[in-house]
Amino acid sequence: MLARAHHGQSWSAVEDETVRCLFADGAYLIDVARQLGRSQEAVRTRANILHVPVRSAPRGYGFRIRLA
Repeated sequence: MLARAHHGQSWSAVEDETVRCLFADGAYLIDVARQLGRSQEAVRTRANILHVPVRSAPRGYGFRIRLA
């Protein structure tokens, strides 16, 4: 599981601008969440507060198969 560096912390103006820019550039929710170190639900909620449309990834996007 991915450790959340910002768990429980307030959102900064820089993070808000990052959310706006990444989604405007066509980034997927999962990528924005990974870049910010926050959960997808946290990013989706923040984007809604900022009135930024969220783009969800297609099924299977980002899925990695681990070979033994």
